[in-house]
Amino acid sequence: MTIDSLIQLAMENIYISIGVLLVMIFIIFRLWKTITIHLGAKKYVKKSRKLRKKKYNGIQLVDKIQKKRKKGTNTYNKLKSRGKKRVKKYFIYKIEELPVITRFSYGKLFKRSSDKLIIFARNEQKIVKKVGVRKGLKKIIDITNKYQCLDEMIHFLHNLPEAILEQQDYDVYLSEQDISIGYMIK
Repeated sequence: MTIDSLIQLAMENIYISIGVLLVMIFIIFRLWKTITIHLGAKKYVKKSRKLRKKKYNGIQLVDKIQKKRKKGTNTYNKLKSRGKKRVKKYFIYKIEELPVITRFSYGKLFKRSSDKLIIFARNEQKIVKKVGVRKGLKKIIDITNKYQCLDEMIHFLHNLPEAILEQQDYDVYLSEQDISIGYMIK
């Protein structure tokens, strides 16, 4: 078929050709949007790696809050006000960062990922507590208070993005409480 015959066919069936054109525009728009979201997430992951080293470093945060808590405690409630502000700011950043890293790691260029990240506390085989990361600030703080694992939770959240990017299993075992903190992607 030549171009003239295609144009003639399109003119004879104007409604069908308009419908095909609209479908093609929709598909191109959807592909463009998916590609820009994926590339934006890639840029965000690169930026978050730098921020994790400098501003939101969990290992340095644990060292800073050692002096800002009551002796012999490892909970969020026993922190002094400046320590609580730092830890809360760190948790808020992690709640913002982790879903983007999960979407980037488990998605592909032309396919968006709808997988969700869930942090859990497990006692042997039974999952004691689940936390959906999107609205999980209060629940994460509750876990740190209940199981006295603030330092371990900060270390876990610090190392979690790299484990998600490499798609590896990662968990932290708390021997005093006989609990392990881990994550799953659903």
